[in-house]
Amino acid sequence: MCYGDPIELLKKVIDGRTLQTNAAGHTVLDDFEHFCAYSGCDPGNAWAKLAYVSARLPNP
Repeated sequence: MCYGDPIELLKKVIDGRTLQTNAAGHTVLDDFEHFCAYSGCDPGNAWAKLAYVSARLPNP
């Protein structure tokens, strides 16, 4: 299990999905980078990235 490893969890969340682009042409990963730039969140924070991406992706 990879419950303690946010990078592995993120890979599992994204695995096999095509990341859709929004009206601005950005994927959820692009939006996370934008979110970090404006909020001051560390883009290297894997737990924050996992939370952001998993909240923004539609359920499979």
